[in-house]
Amino acid sequence: MVKQRIFYYDVLRAIAILGIVFCHASVTFVLTGVDNPTFYISAFFDCLRDFSIPIFVMLSGALLINRKDSLGDFFKKRLSRLFIPFVFWVVISIIYSVVYLKHSFDISNALDIFFGKPGTLGVAFWFIWMIVIVYFEIFIINRLIIYGSGKRENFEKVFITLLTVLSVIYMTLSHFGILGHYSSNVLYFMSFITYVIIGYFISHYDLVGSRVSANKMIIATLLVSCALYGYYIFGFVVPKSIQANHFVYKGYFNLLILALSVNIFSLFKYLSKTKYLMNIEDKTLGKLFITISKYSFGLYLCHYMILNLIKINLIGIYRNQNPLLWIPILVILTTSISLAILGILNRIPYLDRFTGKS
Repeated sequence: MVKQRIFYYDVLRAIAILGIVFCHASVTFVLTGVDNPTFYISAFFDCLRDFSIPIFVMLSGALLINRKDSLGDFFKKRLSRLFIPFVFWVVISIIYSVVYLKHSFDISNALDIFFGKPGTLGVAFWFIWMIVIVYFEIFIINRLIIYGSGKRENFEKVFITLLTVLSVIYMTLSHFGILGHYSSNVLYFMSFITYVIIGYFISHYDLVGSRVSANKMIIATLLVSCALYGYYIFGFVVPKSIQANHFVYKGYFNLLILALSVNIFSLFKYLSKTKYLMNIEDKTLGKLFITISKYSFGLYLCHYMILNLIKINLIGIYRNQNPLLWIPILVILTTSISLAILGILNRIPYLDRFTGKS
């Protein structure tokens, strides 16, 4: 049986991956200095990542929590889909680094790319290791739900609600610096389970029910999302960056980013209950969202290398130009070329396994 896609999940996934591409396309402009009069434009685009990663993780929770797969089935499906395309694009990135960028080849450089070390072509690959750890946590939660559901009626709802409350408490403690710094990457990656739980809760439960119309919730979540992001950029990022004389932004574990991510996720959930999304699902824009969503993982894996190639060849054209024009151009070029490559690979037997298509 063909699994039915949830269109608003596709839209959120497409927006999230584009937000990450926008971030990486903006880096060159952000680093030109906070005294640049166009800094706020670069910061606006760069910080799209700050809710995009949480939304990606929230979607994992929406889709994977409360699954009844066995340990073997769960990880065979999840890890094979992760690592087969991941290893392929790691190898391609290493080859590109040596052949095109003329970097010397050694095991240390290769491992840096493999493990997602900042400053390498694998800078985005940290996400893979975070997701692997999160998958283990999701499996444990699923087994607890199965066990508890056999002991008590409505256990799943009570358990998820409790985990959601604990997740918000964790975010609050992180926001006020009570938890301090993470002592290792493993602990940092484990903390993303909070977004997984919150994503499942938002997608499966409706606190307002029929008491408030979907149209009113759309207006409310849209206004709050715009207000929160506007405050984040112009009330925090820009002034703090100017004060520190370098680019400053928040991490993922604070109440502002949580509220922003939750409102954006909720906005599209309520849009899915109206005609707004239904009217575009079968049209060109809707099909584009679905295509980007299907290839989002492959796009995540290959876009940074493609963007690097584009920047090298166009640097003489876009350097010192208006970021309001050139960041979107870089995003469009990167996304288009990446999707074209992934689409070609998807048509070739055996190579189609490397696209990460869902």
